[in-house]
Amino acid sequence: MNLFEAVKAAVTPRMAAERYGLPVRQGNMVCCPFHNDRTPSMKLNEEYFYCFGCGAHGDVVALTAQLFDLPPAEAAKKLAADFGIVEQKPSVLTKLKRSKSQAELESRSFRVLGDYLQILQDWKAHCAPQSPEDAINPRYAEACHMLERIENMLDILTCGTPKERAEVVTDLQKDNRLALMEARNRQIREESHGTK
Repeated sequence: MNLFEAVKAAVTPRMAAERYGLPVRQGNMVCCPFHNDRTPSMKLNEEYFYCFGCGAHGDVVALTAQLFDLPPAEAAKKLAADFGIVEQKPSVLTKLKRSKSQAELESRSFRVLGDYLQILQDWKAHCAPQSPEDAINPRYAEACHMLERIENMLDILTCGTPKERAEVVTDLQKDNRLALMEARNRQIREESHGTK
């Protein structure tokens, strides 16, 4: 949530009007400070204000900006200071932890996908039918089906943008796919070592 959003979520135009000395009358009406107004013609709604006399309108930031002749960013800062609103920024430590955990996930994903790629390459080479009459080995079929996809994912983890790499990692986290692939790789390796 940025400062504008934080201010607008916490402060209504009425709250700002009262804080800055505009007497609010019945029906959330005030005398408009932007023209010579003898009877209240400005309505203060929950999210915006509107003057029926001069047409001035906007949100709480616009009201404050016009009252104090400030640019919107300065008006948002003034509201934040006057109402004790703190912008929620992630700390540097939080960002570092997030990037470290992302790097760890990418590294683990690369390792697991690389292991699976080696298994698929081995299956494609050693489980291929020897003649047209031979039945197709399920491992050969899996290798033919998955090789290109796994190579693409590894390419993205190697050369992709941070966003593309994050998408691959997120996809592998769904339904615990990465952990299941890792366990299956281990099981296949153990079986192949047991048969040799």
